[in-house]
Amino acid sequence: MIGTAPAVIFDSFPWWIARPILYVLVLGTGMALDETYVNRTTVLAGALALSIHSLTTGGVWAPLGLYLDVGLVLGVYGLYAYVVDAYVPGWFRAAAFILYSPLSIALILLFPDIIFIVSLLVAGYANLQLLATLHPVEPYYFGPESPDASARAASAAGAPDPVERADGSVGGGLGSIASELGSLTGTSSEEEPAQSTTQSASDRDARRDPDRSGAPPDDRGVLPAFMRRL
Repeated sequence: MIGTAPAVIFDSFPWWIARPILYVLVLGTGMALDETYVNRTTVLAGALALSIHSLTTGGVWAPLGLYLDVGLVLGVYGLYAYVVDAYVPGWFRAAAFILYSPLSIALILLFPDIIFIVSLLVAGYANLQLLATLHPVEPYYFGPESPDASARAASAAGAPDPVERADGSVGGGLGSIASELGSLTGTSSEEEPAQSTTQSASDRDARRDPDRSGAPPDDRGVLPAFMRRL
C-alpha cells in the first residue's frame, strides 16, 4: 500500500480558507492570461472554480449544474480561441461578460445555489454599470474584432521556416544551445547569440501590424503570438 501525506503548506489551512484561495487563484489566472476583467479565458476559469465548488461540497443544484456544464463547453471554446488568437462571435462575448464574468461566478459561490439566478441578475446589472462608468475604457478584451481581422493577424505573424541542419546529425543543434547558455552566464565571448536575439526581436516588431483591424495592437496575453507562429 502506498503511503500518503498531506501537503505541507496548503493542507495546513482550514477548508474555509483553502477553498476561497483556490477560487481566487483560478479566477485571477483567467483574468491575468489576457490582462483584463473579462476575456476569452475567464469563462473557463469561472467554470473551473464552480467545478471545485461542486467537488468540495458534494454537488450543486441541478440548474446550477447545467449552467456549469454549459460554462465548461463555452470555456474550452474560449480557450481554443485564445490560444490561436481567433475571432469569437458576439454571442460568446455577451455570455462571457453578462453570464460568466468573474463577478457572476463570485456571487454564485458566495450565495446559496438555489438563488444563483438572482446572483446572475445582480452581476449582470453591475457589469453593465461598470461598462458605462469606465466608458470609453473597455473592461474586456476578446481578440480580433472580425474574422477578417483574425485572418490578417495570423497572416501578419507568418510561419517560420523549419530549421534544416547541413551536417545531418541528429540532435546536433544541442551544441548551440550550450554555447548560448554560456554566453548568458558570461563564460563565452561570442556575441552571436545576443545579436541573433536582437535581430529576431526587431523582425518580430517589423511584422507586427499596429492597426487594430489587423493584428492585436500589443500582442497581449501569454500565448497568442507564440501559437500563431507555431
